[in-house]
Amino acid sequence: MINAVTRRYVDRCAEAESPLRNAARKLSLPAVYSQSFGQVLLDRPLFADRTETEEFAGDLRSLFTLMTSLPARLYGGDLRAYCAAIGMDDRLAELMCRGSVQPPVLHARADAYHDGTRFHLLELNAGSELGGTDTAQQNRAWLRVPEFAAFAEEHGLRHLDTAPRVAAALRRAAEPVTGGEPVVALIESTGGLAAHEHVFTAVREAMAAEGITLLLGEIHELAERNGKITLRGTPLDVILRYFVAGELLDDPTGQQVLDTLIRADREGRTALFLPLDSGVYASKGSLALLHDPAVRAELTEAERATVDRAVPWTRLLDEGRQYAGDRAGLLARCHAEREELVLKPGVGYGGVGTVIGHETDDAAWAEALERAAGGDAVVQRRVRPAPEPVVDAATGRTEEWAANWGVFVDGEGYAGGFVRALRPGDGAVISFSNPGTRSSCVFTAD
Repeated sequence: MINAVTRRYVDRCAEAESPLRNAARKLSLPAVYSQSFGQVLLDRPLFADRTETEEFAGDLRSLFTLMTSLPARLYGGDLRAYCAAIGMDDRLAELMCRGSVQPPVLHARADAYHDGTRFHLLELNAGSELGGTDTAQQNRAWLRVPEFAAFAEEHGLRHLDTAPRVAAALRRAAEPVTGGEPVVALIESTGGLAAHEHVFTAVREAMAAEGITLLLGEIHELAERNGKITLRGTPLDVILRYFVAGELLDDPTGQQVLDTLIRADREGRTALFLPLDSGVYASKGSLALLHDPAVRAELTEAERATVDRAVPWTRLLDEGRQYAGDRAGLLARCHAEREELVLKPGVGYGGVGTVIGHETDDAAWAEALERAAGGDAVVQRRVRPAPEPVVDAATGRTEEWAANWGVFVDGEGYAGGFVRALRPGDGAVISFSNPGTRSSCVFTAD
């Protein structure tokens, strides 16, 4: 978004011999974080209006409260019935509902676009397995560059570090288990650590700065001794879960371990942060349900206003669900408005399986809609992100980038943010699965 701070920063970077232009080349990042992200940094931070950002986080809290109230309001408290209504695979739903705790703890990150007017929620990643929680290491590095520090002081720039909020949540989870500093382990699925080792070592580095020693392990390395979960023989107070339900579907041993974790959590021996049930509300089908006419009729006026303000029009395509609405009319709209729509799997990560309407022709779009029938796919109104001008430190040219804003939110509200950015010519899916994507941090200003 081109706000006043952005305009001033870009103008100064465009000046000849600008000391700000090369600030990104002077960043001194912690060793592990630098190895992980030092080669994919954008040439400037992004700037957001503080009040607007906090208000959007407030809407996210309201949406989470709304979504988590619907199983009781519409399905008599039956979470499995709710999962069926959002098109979720039965096997996946069964796993997610194991150890369900209602209402679930709010620990989430929104992926959002800003269209120049306001933020629009694309998906809400709810649960403990959130990427980007260590991004404030970028903020601190920027503030150690004198030229940027002077600019930040001049414009009252601030940032909120997500890592202390995560550390506080882990300590709260540990309170029923231990009276001292908790022993915490980040646990991935089998093979998951090796696939993303740089990410997890950077998280461990950030947690160490908060006084938490974070062990790293995989689910097959866990065992039980006297009711307490152990990792390679070390008793654990808290499991920071980074494995997801889909990774356990065809892993009977992993499912047995999951049941052991749930039992240890219920008995107060080792806390599980968090159970898999948060993933139910991370499904884009949960956003689609909020736009179904039959569901909207059950919402209050204030709830409908929050949905309309924060969530672009999103609908579930499956014709067999209780709240399917007029499928023929829905499909007709999908065909007619192809260039303004995006087709996405309800449960998915990194843009995998996404079909961009304006990047396909009518025939390919029709085929994609047909393939999506009977599953959990949703169609969502396209949001055009406002361009973010960035002065290239090497060439001095100003280029436009599109930004995917990661906005963290917990029970206290806004919990920090970060950005993934992509040149529009490099594609429409802004994710690190796209090699053109760059990382940046967020500063807010009044």
